Amino acid sequence: MDGLDKPQREEKKHKHHGEKAYVWAIEATAISLVLGVVIAFGAEVLLSDTAIAIAISLIVVLVLVGVLFDMMGLAVSSSDPVPLRSMASRKVRGAKHALHLVNNAHKVSSIFNDIVGDSIGIVTGVCGAALAAELASGLNGYARIGVAVAVSAVIAAMTIGGKAAMKSVAMRHSTRIVLAIGQFISLFRSERRK
Repeated sequence: MDGLDKPQREEKKHKHHGEKAYVWAIEATAISLVLGVVIAFGAEVLLSDTAIAIAISLIVVLVLVGVLFDMMGLAVSSSDPVPLRSMASRKVRGAKHALHLVNNAHKVSSIFNDIVGDSIGIVTGVCGAALAAELASGLNGYARIGVAVAVSAVIAAMTIGGKAAMKSVAMRHSTRIVLAIGQFISLFRSERRK
């Protein structure tokens, strides 16, 4: 024994958990900054001097990726680990990785929903503004404002509608989705225990 009574051990455990959460918040902020710069730079390079059709395609792809990561984050945070443990014991490919994701759901959902999802959402907004400026370049007054509002509204509707549709899918099929993510990860990483 470490000489601490139960309340002292609990307090020490909560303090350690709080410190880990603080460190994770700093790491998540740094990762978001780097990811945001990379995505924004890539979008800026692709959008500069490109056709409107390419800009629209890029926005659609970004919205779909954002919706996909939101769905995966929700599936991980709502998944039951029991069936994954059973699959891992039967050596189902990807089950150990999927179980690891579920056991670290707070970090994984933060990465999928906040870091990737929100970063893509912000960059999608920037791309939308660039597209609106291009579409409205020959217009003045209310027509210019109308184009900007229409582009923003369509992007927002696609994003919110897509996320709303995928939330029910994520909740209903969370185990299947998380296992698929685990199987994808297993293509690059071994499932052997260290």
